[in-house]
Amino acid sequence: MFVGREAELAALAELAGASLRAPAAVLVVGEAGIGKSSLVREFVSRTDALVAEGGADPGATAYAVFVPVLRRLVREYGARLVPGGGSRGLARLLPELGEVEESGDLGRARLFEEVLLLVEGAAGRRQVVLVLEDLHWADQASRDLLAFLLRNLMRPGVLVVLTSREPLRLPGVEVLRVPPLGRAEVARLLGRSDVDQILARSEGNPLFVEALADAGTATPASLRELLLAGAERLGEAGLGVLRVAAVAGRRIPHEVLLRASGLDELTFDEALRPVVKARLLLVDGDGYAFRHTLIREAVYDDLLPGERRRLHARCAALLSGTQPELAADHWYAAGERARAFQAAWEARRWDRVLELWEHSSGQDHAQVLELAARDALHAGEATRAEELAGAALAEVSDPLRAAHLLELRVAIRDLLGEEGLDDLREAVRLAPREARLIGSLANTLTWIGQYGEARELAEEALALGDTRSLTPLAALTALEGDLATAAELYARARAEAPDDDAVLVAYASEADVLEAAGEHARAEATARTGIAQARRVGLARSRGAHLAANLSEPLTSQGRWQEAREVIAAALTLDPPPIIRAWLLLVLGTVAVWQGALEEAGGVVRQARPLMRGRSRGYDSCLEPDLLECRLAEAAGDGERLAGLVGHVMSAHDLTLSCRYSWPLLALAARAGLVSAAPEGIPTIGRVQEAYRATFEAETGGSWAEAVAAWRVVGQPYALGQALVRHAEQEPARARELLREAAALAGQVGSEPLRAAVAGAAGATRTSLTGEPALSARELEVLSLVAEGLSNKQIAERLFISARTSGVHVSNILAKLGVSSRVEAAALARRTGLI
Repeated sequence: MFVGREAELAALAELAGASLRAPAAVLVVGEAGIGKSSLVREFVSRTDALVAEGGADPGATAYAVFVPVLRRLVREYGARLVPGGGSRGLARLLPELGEVEESGDLGRARLFEEVLLLVEGAAGRRQVVLVLEDLHWADQASRDLLAFLLRNLMRPGVLVVLTSREPLRLPGVEVLRVPPLGRAEVARLLGRSDVDQILARSEGNPLFVEALADAGTATPASLRELLLAGAERLGEAGLGVLRVAAVAGRRIPHEVLLRASGLDELTFDEALRPVVKARLLLVDGDGYAFRHTLIREAVYDDLLPGERRRLHARCAALLSGTQPELAADHWYAAGERARAFQAAWEARRWDRVLELWEHSSGQDHAQVLELAARDALHAGEATRAEELAGAALAEVSDPLRAAHLLELRVAIRDLLGEEGLDDLREAVRLAPREARLIGSLANTLTWIGQYGEARELAEEALALGDTRSLTPLAALTALEGDLATAAELYARARAEAPDDDAVLVAYASEADVLEAAGEHARAEATARTGIAQARRVGLARSRGAHLAANLSEPLTSQGRWQEAREVIAAALTLDPPPIIRAWLLLVLGTVAVWQGALEEAGGVVRQARPLMRGRSRGYDSCLEPDLLECRLAEAAGDGERLAGLVGHVMSAHDLTLSCRYSWPLLALAARAGLVSAAPEGIPTIGRVQEAYRATFEAETGGSWAEAVAAWRVVGQPYALGQALVRHAEQEPARARELLREAAALAGQVGSEPLRAAVAGAAGATRTSLTGEPALSARELEVLSLVAEGLSNKQIAERLFISARTSGVHVSNILAKLGVSSRVEAAALARRTGLI
């Protein structure tokens, strides 16, 4: 009997209505037995939406919470809602969809994408309510998938209802706490008025209320006795059915419970009826579920050890052949380890297979280690995957197998932020005619600046049939300055790509080299096209995160910093692999420094550094965080920190291997007076690097006019503004013209550091940006305090001058600026960059 909870039901109904406008999620929280499940069942019984339910059990396998939910949606609408009919991701959880297509390091991403597409596709046909219960027991993989869904659900018509005994940190979830029942509600539940004693002992917990009522006047010794009080009054047959149900699982299909009970249908119905009447089991669709998990636990714990093993073996025998993943758990609990091994093998549960390896009979241990490593990789458990791949490598002697295991380890370490060069070299040595391995090595060598060898290997791989090698060949051609030929190679790489992933890698590579060459508009367009393609093939939130990094860079270069921030924020919510997260953070940190948000930039550096293990994809990605830290130290005026960073870069890195970040670092170091000459052999490829080289040369005695001209060609407003300020300092006669342009650029991009540099240069060159006589350094100082809203007296106290003198300064400032009030003076000063 359901009583009370009117406020909670109303809250759920309100959320259901709101979810028709935008997806919504609610976490129903309360102690064991408080009625969370009863509340949710009552709510779903009143909705016309499609309800898909799942839940967690202690010790369940990965993604177990979601399997019944996904199966319900697929049965309702089929797998046509996702690309490839679910064979790329969903088939990992739903074997009925067929064999799983191997996806390399994108297995987990594919799965997450397809689950999202399935849910949103279902919501496009009918409102969907997803119910996930007992999340306090959920495995980490299920929690990760849930967090991904909550962050990325966009289509209206989805309500996610979660239950847990304790609050959980989940994005975008409203928390609904279920309180104890009051006296009137307890009276309604029991159908009597003398409830004071039961209310006091149960503290309003509905489960305890019913257990105490069932116990009569007896004083139970423990909660377990309370929970079993109703069961003790069942006949032997009913108690037997209840015990079978406790062993069988959280939710038991009718046919399974019938066959596991060993009874004929009529006898089974008679035995089951009092169990349902006592509300120990509830009818749940075409099966049964315990009214509360605690009841199941109590019944299960009350079984004798031998009885428990026999019932597990009976369930395992029934499930073998149809649900081997469940049969494996039952055989294991029954102590039948050899049978558990066989069922786990059929279910492809490689971790359990490894645990039971002593019961193997001729299987290949190294192969199982490899399969377990791939499963761990697909689940995002990169550290575990690395351990398993290493163990497999230690056991194989066949060169070709070892080569492919090394390639697997490279994919794993890629998620950890390493480029895997040593593993790839060894793989190619072991299998010198494997085209894909040669192409992978060529791609990595391209990343780390070893261009000559990279080109030779890419051409060799292409000749052997590896069309993926067209992408590094295109990148190398672009780095040589031939963007037209590179574009043709990229187009061919996409046309001849063996799969969607290779297409998206080609888009990302092309956007990257275009940005490095200073082709910001083309880089932006390419990245956006790639993101659209990623959406079409169901990889918008995996490879799409990589392309988002490629998009945020040209947006930043063009001074569209708010747009870049929005792209980065959206991509970071997708929980991308460490190296991609690091790239996104580094662009965000650069924007923060240029805007003047130095505290934010410092936090970004602290987040990004640990994500970049080892060489982290070569010298470009190695020097990028160094450049950001140098920019941050310079902006903060921390000369000691800046000197230490520049010293580290010059001594620890070979700047000739970076095709992108060496000249920016050298220009910054020269501006600080820390470097006066560039090392020989540093490449200068593309308009951006030419502009940074011109800046370096200007900082070391050359022409700022040439640097300004170079930045005008590139079209980066912030860098151009910096060069204009330095040019004004070098040529005071042109200061007013140059600084007015720089001030306009500072306002355009919203850069406080550039505004400050303009004001400083105006003061140093005694330049008025308004056309009026220039303000003196003291007048600029007073003007900044006027802009803060200080009175003449407060200005005098701040500057240790008399109030009369401060008044004279203010009057002179108003006269020179041609304004009639302090407010107008402050506004004009900000608009023109004086402060």
